[in-house]
Amino acid sequence: MQLRERGTYAFGPFRLDPTRRTLTDAHGEVTLTARLFDTLLYLVQNSERLVERDELAHAVWADRAVAEGNLQKAISSLRKALHEHAPDEIFIRTVSGRGFRFAVPVIFEPDTMELSIADPFAPPVPIPKRPLQWWRSRSAILFALLLLCVAALIAITVVFRRSGSETAPPARFAPPAHSVAVMAFTNLSGDPHQEYFADGISEELINALGRIGKLKVAARLSSFSFKSKPVTVANIGRQLDVGTVLEGSVRRDGARLRVTAQLIDARTGYQLWSRDFDRNEGDILNVQDDIAEAVATSLKVTLLSDDLARLTTGNTTNPKAWDAYLRGMALGNQLTSASLRHGMDAFDAALAYDPNFALAHVERAATMIDFAEGFGGLGSDVTATQRYRAQALAEAERAVALAPRLGAAHGVLAGADEELWRFPAAEAEYARARALAPGDAAIELRFARFETSMGRRSSAVAAAQDAAQLDPLSAGAYLDLVSVLTWARRPDDALTALHHAEQLGFVGLRDINQRAQVALQKRDYAEVRQTCSGMRDWIQDYYLAIADHALGYQGEVRKALAKFQSLNGNDSAFDYAAIYAQWGDTQNSLRWLETAYRLHDDGLIDMKTYWLLDPIRDTGGYKDIERRMNFPP
Repeated sequence: MQLRERGTYAFGPFRLDPTRRTLTDAHGEVTLTARLFDTLLYLVQNSERLVERDELAHAVWADRAVAEGNLQKAISSLRKALHEHAPDEIFIRTVSGRGFRFAVPVIFEPDTMELSIADPFAPPVPIPKRPLQWWRSRSAILFALLLLCVAALIAITVVFRRSGSETAPPARFAPPAHSVAVMAFTNLSGDPHQEYFADGISEELINALGRIGKLKVAARLSSFSFKSKPVTVANIGRQLDVGTVLEGSVRRDGARLRVTAQLIDARTGYQLWSRDFDRNEGDILNVQDDIAEAVATSLKVTLLSDDLARLTTGNTTNPKAWDAYLRGMALGNQLTSASLRHGMDAFDAALAYDPNFALAHVERAATMIDFAEGFGGLGSDVTATQRYRAQALAEAERAVALAPRLGAAHGVLAGADEELWRFPAAEAEYARARALAPGDAAIELRFARFETSMGRRSSAVAAAQDAAQLDPLSAGAYLDLVSVLTWARRPDDALTALHHAEQLGFVGLRDINQRAQVALQKRDYAEVRQTCSGMRDWIQDYYLAIADHALGYQGEVRKALAKFQSLNGNDSAFDYAAIYAQWGDTQNSLRWLETAYRLHDDGLIDMKTYWLLDPIRDTGGYKDIERRMNFPP
């Protein structure tokens, strides 16, 4: 006898069959490319240990050279494929600088088959003949008739199922009727330095379509996540939950432009329309309006005069101003101190060409707010910070005056008001911004943060969830949802959102920071210490100062606080107030809270809802500062 063992691997809702090369769940087969299947199989078969990057590359790619980016891209694509069917699970974890670990239990289910091999030299065994009895003959006939009946019943069932499926196919994918994702347009200019121009046109189309109230438009980060990736329109539609996909290309040759755009039905893959635009560079804005109108018409959205006006509001007719604006947008998206400063120069140039370019005023104001929030490298220069806040307010007010129907202008004005602690004014501007740009994920996210600070937990969570739905592939959007849920005292829901963000492939300090916050709120101080062990940033000392005190590690507590203070000085006055509050030192907590008020510390915006200040919330000193902050009811 010879034994041969085969079987399947079970994990989460999935079953992986190496022999048939299939991955299935309760709904059927999950489609994977051969490379992704091999990657998953190797990780599953080695689930008990860490798989080094080089080992995985050699096992899956064999002797072919594989770039680090290709390996990471494969892991990211595999995570997304698994996430579609099990959004609450994290299957693959990245171990920084090492490799990958399969993060869920794996059960091997063997399928053992016995194969008997007869002796080739043994004589044949004679089979005795038996007389055919009449009752056996009748049984055989009855059995044959029964088989014929069963076969006929099966055939009829199949026919009816097929005819029913032709008239009413099962609709597992049912996106909103008026929904679209705008892909990053391809740069065909032959000059990689023109990438910003093609990206800018795509981004402005997203913004223009988002101003149409009846449309659901996927946010930029999620749409652009497919850039330069071999992915089908059907896959894009499912991942972004949209019914149509707009894609195109831009060719820039001197003062001439050729823009090609096509709208595709994500459910059928059929093209709804396609158009080519050959124009002068100065006519690019009209091209964008034509494309936006064509998209809305194809989706059977009736554009009112107000919608048409909002498509072009805040724009410019000066091609040089437009070009400078797009350069500034590309730089601002990088969010570094240097890129912000270069972006500011680009917006200054745009406004020099056209002082009435409202969108340039909006982005200039947003950049100044970024500077004031610490991205501009101002350090502890309180005077410079306040100067930028005042200038941001003036820029935002100018944008609103030039384009009162531009939602982005009211959104940035709300942010400037919030920075200056003008909360009632910020509340009114957020309301106008959301009414004018109901599909803008960035505005929804800023509003969610504002509502969190004002102590309105339900509306804050709802707005953050809406932003995440508009930007479903953005780990950052889900990490913002984690923050809102944490501050709403919902740590278990925050952990679920954090797992979702990690499934999207986000690994970094912000991820660790959010995990530490959730653990701190759950009073899981051992988890806080373990999380901070993987952190290489000043914020780890903040968390450790609180966790170590709760665990009784008094020797470590003062050391962590001293290190934290040496790195931040008075810039973290609000954080010191929280640390002392958790230590039960009310006097020092209130002293630092007063210092934070004097220095206009940004943290004070959150004092109403920051749970770490709960121990001093009923004191007279705390209530006095809260009154001076002038929070709305």
